[in-house]
Amino acid sequence: MDFEKTGVPGLDEIFKGGIRKNSSIIVKGGPGTGKTILALQFIVEGAKRGQPGLFISAEEELDDFRLYAKSLGIDLEKYEKQKLIFLVKQPVTLKRLISISVPLELIRSKKVKRVVLDSLTLFKYGVENELGYRKEVLDLINNLREVLFLATAEETNNNLDDLECAAEDYLFDGIVRLTKVRDANVFERALYVSKMRGQDHLINIFPFIIKKNGIEVYPKEIPFTLVKKGFRK
Repeated sequence: MDFEKTGVPGLDEIFKGGIRKNSSIIVKGGPGTGKTILALQFIVEGAKRGQPGLFISAEEELDDFRLYAKSLGIDLEKYEKQKLIFLVKQPVTLKRLISISVPLELIRSKKVKRVVLDSLTLFKYGVENELGYRKEVLDLINNLREVLFLATAEETNNNLDDLECAAEDYLFDGIVRLTKVRDANVFERALYVSKMRGQDHLINIFPFIIKKNGIEVYPKEIPFTLVKKGFRK
């Protein structure tokens, strides 16, 4: 199987080699769980491999986004100058969803191989009902079938034991969930791949940290908060 690397240390091991070519992945989590950071690493990994990438921001101003990346030790402007990463601001309003025409033109003209949308959540506010939202997301995924597509989305319920599936969960090929596990006054970041259509993957909960240059996952470890609660046999 033809796998693509995510650029996140430890995550490809959970995927047993990487992500299938031209898959669609959604990264879900609450505020501060690292969704945008993971998306950054994903797009930069493609640039390092000579795969042009398109990063679509639906919320943050591009200059602020560049500064945010630089604070993590990621120099986006270097890859922009090399024409390996393209940044586009595509805001969503109550009357207008993200226009896919500009991204599609960039994908064709620049031979883009990876696309990130940060974030998908605002789509919900541009449609009248759940059916309309589902159709818009499906149309977006279908338009991006020729690239490796990653989107981020907010998740209001971070309790992995009590997850409720949203409409988009059924449409994307893969789901990566980021959360914070609490033990008294201590929090630990944890990652869980709940779905990856068409390929095998590890289904345990794994700890990760955010440090300089981004996220690092520990696929051979168990979150210490779960160990203390007696989950280790």
